[in-house]
Amino acid sequence: MNKERHFLRGILLSVATALLWGVLPIILKISLQDFTTGTIAWFRFSLAFLLLGIILSLKGYQPLQILRKPPWMGVFGGLCLTANYYWVTLGVDISGPSNMAVLIQTATVFLVLAGVYVFRERLTLRQVIGMFIAGAGLTLFFMDQQSRVEMTGEYYFADFLIVMAALVWVGYMVSQKFLSRDYGAQSLNFLVYTVATIVLIGGVEWGEFASAGFNAWWALIFCGINTLLAYGALAEAVKYLPLAIISVIISLNPLITLIGMKILPAMGFANLQPDPVGMVGYWGGAIAVAGVTLVVYRSNNA
Repeated sequence: MNKERHFLRGILLSVATALLWGVLPIILKISLQDFTTGTIAWFRFSLAFLLLGIILSLKGYQPLQILRKPPWMGVFGGLCLTANYYWVTLGVDISGPSNMAVLIQTATVFLVLAGVYVFRERLTLRQVIGMFIAGAGLTLFFMDQQSRVEMTGEYYFADFLIVMAALVWVGYMVSQKFLSRDYGAQSLNFLVYTVATIVLIGGVEWGEFASAGFNAWWALIFCGINTLLAYGALAEAVKYLPLAIISVIISLNPLITLIGMKILPAMGFANLQPDPVGMVGYWGGAIAVAGVTLVVYRSNNA
């Protein structure tokens, strides 16, 4: 009975993570109605920094200790995640939540390749097939976008930024893997949030906090606590489920974004405008997710 209960708890926690990551691009789009990219990225990190510091202090830890002599690779990881958050938000602003959610899946492929070249992990046949399937899905999605929107230089620039966001996220993950032997996960997160809060403060438009409307404000606060909730649920899920199952579940988050951007604008939710995605685009997104699932599942069982 305990095993069944733990398995169910792990599934629910993994689904919660997928939901949080799936709705994040949509909520970012709402916050962008009244806030600029720099303000949103800074607020997300600063709120996470504040809340995590309080939580660690209440648990008896000393969160500021890692800041006295921060490891250079931890600072590097913070810079990478700073760029990731900023470029992802800018990509959502220019091209929409659906495009970002699908294209950011390249991060998983890049992470596997980093494992091969940096950590000498073996690349299996199933992973290679998964990469080709993911590439085919992304191609279909891109072709659908080309047929439905005017592919201006700005739109191509958004795609470039999202791919770059995927690349720097891999840099963040590699730094975490190197440092995880000597530092706790939450201490590293606190360092990352600190670095990002300092780096991004120059891009904040302070007047937006006074002029923003209700929808943008609640969306901004949600974005701020999303990181803590999602990664907290993920950390708990690891206690109850194999990483392979967790990875498969959370890799489904682009489908949540696509479905959400199909339903919510039709309901008139928070003045959202629908993304220009047709049937070919939805199939492309689903195929890309299937390919990523193959890559991730095998990588955690190799």
